[in-house]
Amino acid sequence: MKWMAAAALMLAPVLAWAQTGTCPEFKNPELKWNQRQGDNYTLCYAELPGTLGASTGFGIYLGHRTFKPDKKAKAEKGTVGAQQVQWYTKATPGNARPYSREAMIVVPGAKPKSKLKVYAWIDASSAEQLNQAFTIARQVALN
Repeated sequence: MKWMAAAALMLAPVLAWAQTGTCPEFKNPELKWNQRQGDNYTLCYAELPGTLGASTGFGIYLGHRTFKPDKKAKAEKGTVGAQQVQWYTKATPGNARPYSREAMIVVPGAKPKSKLKVYAWIDASSAEQLNQAFTIARQVALN
């Protein structure tokens, strides 16, 4: 029971910005989001430095989408902000960005299983881009 309370306290800031439908802050003020607002979701996307228009970067989806990794997807531990996540290999059309990853963070709400979800993804064509995106993901102020 104590772990549930601790998890709720750690994710409380996530819930706060999630409910407002805005992108979270970055610890590094030089990083900026491209934000797109839908009827019931928010997309936040940060392009990798030097890759403008190459569709590579780190993003967060805030809404009600469910995520289930492919059963064959490789998993690895990582972080978004201070939040521990499980990154899974993300399939891309034609394997155009083979270093892409995706992760899901379930935000606590009024019910034990809140319908509000935070889905994070990385689009990367190389190991270098993947490492850049991991660095950006750690800069999200979720703690």
